[in-house]
Amino acid sequence: MCSWHTKASESLNQALAIDHKLLGENHSMVAKDYNNLGMLYKDKGNLKKATEFIRHALAINFKLYGKNHPHVATCYNNLSLIYEDQGNIKKARKYADKTLTIRLNLYGKNHPLVAITYNNLGLIYENQGNLKKAFNYTDKALQINLKLLGKNNPTVAKLYNHLGQIYQKQGNLEKAIQFINKALAINIKLGGENQPSVAIDYQNLGSVYLDQGNLDKAEEYINKALAINLNLFGENHPFLTASYNSLGLLYRKQGNLENALKYANKAFAINIKFYGKNHPTVAIDYNNLGGIYREQGNLEKAFEYINEALDIDLKLFGDNHPTVAIDYNNLGRIFLARSNLKKAIECVNQALAINLKFFGKDHSTVACNYNNLGFLYEEQGDPIKAIEYINQAIDIDLKLFGENHPTLAVYYTNLGRIYQAQGNLNLALKYAHTALDINLKLYGENHPQTVENYKNLESILPREKKFIYTGQKIIFS
Repeated sequence: MCSWHTKASESLNQALAIDHKLLGENHSMVAKDYNNLGMLYKDKGNLKKATEFIRHALAINFKLYGKNHPHVATCYNNLSLIYEDQGNIKKARKYADKTLTIRLNLYGKNHPLVAITYNNLGLIYENQGNLKKAFNYTDKALQINLKLLGKNNPTVAKLYNHLGQIYQKQGNLEKAIQFINKALAINIKLGGENQPSVAIDYQNLGSVYLDQGNLDKAEEYINKALAINLNLFGENHPFLTASYNSLGLLYRKQGNLENALKYANKAFAINIKFYGKNHPTVAIDYNNLGGIYREQGNLEKAFEYINEALDIDLKLFGDNHPTVAIDYNNLGRIFLARSNLKKAIECVNQALAINLKFFGKDHSTVACNYNNLGFLYEEQGDPIKAIEYINQAIDIDLKLFGENHPTLAVYYTNLGRIYQAQGNLNLALKYAHTALDINLKLYGENHPQTVENYKNLESILPREKKFIYTGQKIIFS
């Protein structure tokens, strides 16, 4: 554990003991101490302890002030944030709604605390996969802050950034770049280039360019973010890890696994030193390293690292949590690489069961699990089951995102490949063509995904046939 966390914990526990002795249990200062300890435990990743302390604070404030009081709203808000970290989206939304009701009642529509609550609800809906509602709530927060603070304000910049990230998840990468650039312009105007908020903007732009397949631009912006944070915080600060992990991902996309491993290890070394081993961020690092080892063909190391992630997440969150589902899914990929399809299917089904329980059936993560199962059944030689599962993935994402989203292009490509293997070239062409249409709209002709779509079409067509893509349909010659 970071020494700062240890010292803060000691100080806050001492404050609680003194206030409790002097003032008794039912005092506002004691409630404040419980609340502060709860949020510290949240930061440490000990969500069970965090919930316990915030509930103590809530009980005291409820007794002192009744249900419509700012301190009660603060406790509800903090419980919402903790449940969101736990992946318990239903409870997170419940407490965010309670917070919103009190704050609207106390302050009316145009108040900074109401805007904060709208933004929190936006984050909850984003995690739920409901990007339309996420956008609406975040935009409500933005409109309040524009009215109260004007356009050149750090909070407004943060909200533009958040809206940009929602556009990124929707697959609308041009809009994502536009909104993150709005945030960047505000932050540079307010504080110059050498500040953490500008580093975040550069980092997020790098992430969008990674999704776009523009690896040169991605590297440029990620390195800008890294340079700022190195200058401000030195070499051993968690702010550096997002850039190191992004560089690791970039090198993975380039096939440079040696460099990918180097940067993933840099992130891991910082996080384990800062947070200690049993922290969600460290589990993510183990997962990243496991993925790189799997791609290197070092399946023993990959298995070891993914199991480390699973052990941490089970300890922190229990059996039924989305991060545990990610671990099971990643274990499934290792079993697939070992040609153990039975075990791979078992792991992905465990992931699916958890995600269905948490998110319900209409969630992008559930769609991804169905797609993965489809791939595994295809490998097992069961095309009927494979088609069934991939169609379930397509139905979910069509409902969530509409017709033009990157994951849909992936699922259509997978469906086309199965029909091609069955010798059903008409359906194979139909789905390969649909995937190409989506990626042309999203990325244009020179994106790696679009190039892959053209190659797929060429592999499906009989050798003597050629095609020309007109932008609306394929003409055979």
